[in-house]
Amino acid sequence: MDLDEVIKKRASIRKYLPKLVSLDKIASILDAARTAPSSGDLQDFRFVIVTDKNAKNQLAEASLRQFWMNSAPVFIVICSEISRLESYYKERAKEYSLQNSTAAAMLVSLKAVDLGLGTCWVSVFDENIVSRVLSLRENIKPQIILTLGYEEDKQKKKLSRTPLNRITFFNKYG
Repeated sequence: MDLDEVIKKRASIRKYLPKLVSLDKIASILDAARTAPSSGDLQDFRFVIVTDKNAKNQLAEASLRQFWMNSAPVFIVICSEISRLESYYKERAKEYSLQNSTAAAMLVSLKAVDLGLGTCWVSVFDENIVSRVLSLRENIKPQIILTLGYEEDKQKKKLSRTPLNRITFFNKYG
């Protein structure tokens, strides 16, 4: 699929078919995600693949009870090994951690579309519960949960976006 087509097809999917996603496709998605840019090229992002129903339900509960998430056969939790960043960037480590994880998450989303899959970005969750459910070490911070699977309703979606001339400025803001 051509990149412009992938970008235009990317949407937040909240209903998935009960169809497994192959490990080959998951590996292909993660292979793309690991090429994301990162601060100082420290590659602090880490990926936790969740397919266990109980764990998924606990993560949905921790995400403001967004139980629609459970229809996705896979969750990809993007984490940051924040200690790698703290040793270089001190007080900016948390900010860079989120930026790096965001870059990886966008590549996950685009590669998923390229492979005929859909994703939805979940960023509201109780970090402590997610860390406990996934047995994350203290220096690993969960940043983003992406649901992943085959979209149930493939009807054409019209994404509403702000016109480019209202969000673009040259040389100074405004």
